[in-house]
Amino acid sequence: MKFTCDRSALVDKLGILARGVSTRSTLPVLSGILLQAGEGRLDLSSTDMELSMKADLATPVEREGEVVVPARLFSDVIRNLPDEELVVEAGEAAVKVSVARAAFSLNAWAAADFPQTSTFDMAGAFTVGRGPFVETLNKVGRAASRDETRPILTGVLMTIVGDTLKMVATDSYRLAVKETALDHALESDVQAIVPVKALGEVARLAGALGPGDIEVAIGENQAVFKLEDAAGDVLIASRLIEGQFPNYRQLVPETFDHEVSIERGRLMATARRVSLLAQKNAPLRMSFAPGRLTLKALTQDVGQAEETLDVEFSGEPFEIGFNPGYLIEGIDAIDGEAAVLRFTSPLRPGLVSAPGEDFTYLIMPIRLSG
Repeated sequence: MKFTCDRSALVDKLGILARGVSTRSTLPVLSGILLQAGEGRLDLSSTDMELSMKADLATPVEREGEVVVPARLFSDVIRNLPDEELVVEAGEAAVKVSVARAAFSLNAWAAADFPQTSTFDMAGAFTVGRGPFVETLNKVGRAASRDETRPILTGVLMTIVGDTLKMVATDSYRLAVKETALDHALESDVQAIVPVKALGEVARLAGALGPGDIEVAIGENQAVFKLEDAAGDVLIASRLIEGQFPNYRQLVPETFDHEVSIERGRLMATARRVSLLAQKNAPLRMSFAPGRLTLKALTQDVGQAEETLDVEFSGEPFEIGFNPGYLIEGIDAIDGEAAVLRFTSPLRPGLVSAPGEDFTYLIMPIRLSG
C-alpha cells in the first residue's frame, strides 16, 4: 500500500475516527484504525465492537492495500509533521510515514485481524436536518441513564411515524420526550432503541461539520448515520439495544392540579444559587404559597439557603422536592423566556415545559421529611 495525501486533511479524518477506537478492549487491534487505499481514495475505519465509524478521503493512490495502524501514535505522528504533502506506505506488519526530511516507521497489524462489525447499509434511509437532530438529542439525551446494569435505559427510543421523528429517554428518575418534523413522510413506521453514546457522537460530529443533513438508516440490528462534508462522507454505525422500552406514556399524568409560569432565566439562576447548599443528596425544596415560590436547600453540617420569587399562584400551599441537578437540567433544556411548571401532589411527578414547544421533561420528586 502506498498513497500521498494532504497532512491537515488526514489529521481531520483521524480525529473523527479516533472517537470510535476502543480504549478498554483486550483485543489490541481494536486500538487501531484500518486504512484501505484503492481507486484514488483512502477509507478509514474504527470500531469498539458496539460503535463503528468510517470515513473516506480522496487522495492519489500509487499502490492499493490495507493495514491497521495504532490510532493514537499514528495520529500523533501525522499531527506533528510539517504541514506539507506526506507519503504513507505499508507492508504486512509496519507502516512508514514520510515527508521531505522526516520519516517514521511504526509497527502495525494485518487488515485481516480487524473485525468487520458493520456493513454500513443505508437501505431505507431518511433525512433529518443536522440542526434539529442536534437540538432534539441535546434535550432528550440528558435523561438517558449511564448505568450499564440497565442497558435498555442507556438508549434513546427513536420512532418515526409519517413525517414526525420522536426521541424518548428515561433513567427512571426523569423522562424527556421531543418531537421533530421531517421534510418527508416515511412509507412505513420505524422504531428502534439506539445507545445514547452513539447518538452523542453523531450530534458532536454534526455540530462540528455545520449546516447540512443527516441520513439515517434503521436496520434489523443496527442504526447507520451518514454525514457529508467537502472532504468526503463520514458514517457512524451502532448496534441497537434489544428489549422493551418502558411504557413512558403511562408515566405522564393526564391532568395536573397546579400550574405556574415563571421567567425561565430567573428560575434557573435562583435554582443554581440555592442548590449550592443542596449537597450529600439533599433535595431542592420548592414551596408554593399564594403569590410566591420559595426555593430552599439544607445540608447538615454544611448550611442552608432560601430564596423567594414572585409567581402567579393561588392554590393551597404545598411543598415538593427534587434532585437539584435533574431539575436544573430540565429548566436548561427548554426554550423561550417562560418556564411552565405543573404538579399534582408532592409525591407525583412534576412537569417542566415551555409554551408552544413539543418537548416534555418529567421529573420524579424526592419524598421530603421534616
